[in-house]
Amino acid sequence: MSVIAQSAFCSTVVIDELECVQIRHPRFFAEVCLQGSQLTRFDHHSLGEFVWLSPSAEYKLGQGLRGGVPICWPWFGVLEKNPAGISQSVLSKKNAHGFARTQIWQLDDIKESAHGVTLELALKQNNETLAIWPFAFELRCRFHFSDALKIELITHNTGNDTFSFSQALHTYLGVDAISQTRIMGAHKHHYVDALDQWKSKTQHGPVIISEEVDRIYLGEIEYSLNDGKHDIALTSNSASSVVWNPWINKSKTLSQFPHDAYKTMLCIENGNILNDIVRLKKNQRHVLNMTLSKQ
Repeated sequence: MSVIAQSAFCSTVVIDELECVQIRHPRFFAEVCLQGSQLTRFDHHSLGEFVWLSPSAEYKLGQGLRGGVPICWPWFGVLEKNPAGISQSVLSKKNAHGFARTQIWQLDDIKESAHGVTLELALKQNNETLAIWPFAFELRCRFHFSDALKIELITHNTGNDTFSFSQALHTYLGVDAISQTRIMGAHKHHYVDALDQWKSKTQHGPVIISEEVDRIYLGEIEYSLNDGKHDIALTSNSASSVVWNPWINKSKTLSQFPHDAYKTMLCIENGNILNDIVRLKKNQRHVLNMTLSKQ
């Protein structure tokens, strides 16, 4: 019997071309697509929506879906901006943000209680991934849904060859108004400004978004946000993260993105980025986690 058949709160649905797991719990509603193991919705009945999903999001096979929490793995962003230890090992250069987000994952386990639900999904190497990246691996993603959201991304090197990777949990957050939003926690942290010739800079005070922002912050940061109505906390064990908002001009070029959507969203992407890469020998594991809470 499948884990879904035994579940009290979970069911599978097909939305356009994608199969998704939906959770209807007394405390919340959540949705995870098997493609990419991507969280698309987590709507708490008392605390509201935890993640932002584009109203133009497309549930299509083989392409990324705009919003929620896409998983970027085994490289983040543009491949050429990754260290040579990653970029030189990739056989096919076409995939931005790696291939994990467009692979079909397997739902392996469900744990349920009156307090919450945990889903575990898994992805292993296959002929398609080996043609892109020639390593054996097992990738597991655990979602813990309760009055907060916790995600764990576990990478296991199941082969004989050592490999390196970068990664991110590309979290889209909804805000009431970007003009009123203040992002705390990064004060005195160094960052790389991807929009200013990749210069190194230092953050002073809160991050305030009044133009396009694409910054890679260095160091472990406990982020807190206030958008004038809500307080949001995002913590992680990662030592690098991205703060991103496309603002006006770039919004016009993005797929699955209304031109004015930049006003009510931003991304904080925790991961292992730039030189903060992970190197795993045979049978070693690495865990990336993040927790999102709201008041």
